[in-house]
Amino acid sequence: MGKIKSFFHKINVGNAVSIIGLVLAIISFMVTNQNTNKSIKIAQTQASENAKQIKENNEEKESEQASQVACWLQPESKADNGSSTRTVIIQNSSRVPVYDVYILSTNNKSSDIFSEMTIEPSATIYIDTLRPGKTSVKIANSGSAMGGTRQSTAMTFKDINSHHWFRSPHGNLSEISEKKMEKTFKHLDIELPIFPYKD
Repeated sequence: MGKIKSFFHKINVGNAVSIIGLVLAIISFMVTNQNTNKSIKIAQTQASENAKQIKENNEEKESEQASQVACWLQPESKADNGSSTRTVIIQNSSRVPVYDVYILSTNNKSSDIFSEMTIEPSATIYIDTLRPGKTSVKIANSGSAMGGTRQSTAMTFKDINSHHWFRSPHGNLSEISEKKMEKTFKHLDIELPIFPYKD
């Protein structure tokens, strides 16, 4: 009888040890799994942030030259009143030329969205190559301001990497496709090609 009790006692102790071992193994697995999930989430977040940073760096690099190109109307003097033209200053502060530059006559109330601009098609000026530095051109005068609407300028151009850009009447810069540019020019009744500007 004593041997039988001792046998069952050993079985119970063995079962208890096995159960405790199993529970500890499960707890260890859960902790390890939780830590692994945290590590995966941290790695995914880091990868996402890295990808975002790389994209921002690429976009900044891509627009580096374009950000240095702009145009504006010279302030109108009394001597300019009634004149048929006004002076536009085009600044290319980069070290290399930009190409296929279109100077567009618009107004200060025009949209900054390229396809929704208000422009004077007949006053459009084309410059095939805009060298680094400051260039002055003459554009048709749209007349005196009425109702707070004043003449302004916008421009499109192609950078050294053949990307096309739009500088809005309010100075905003956005990349546009050549196909969209041509389609919008056609919609705005700008006939292409325009011969290069000559003063």
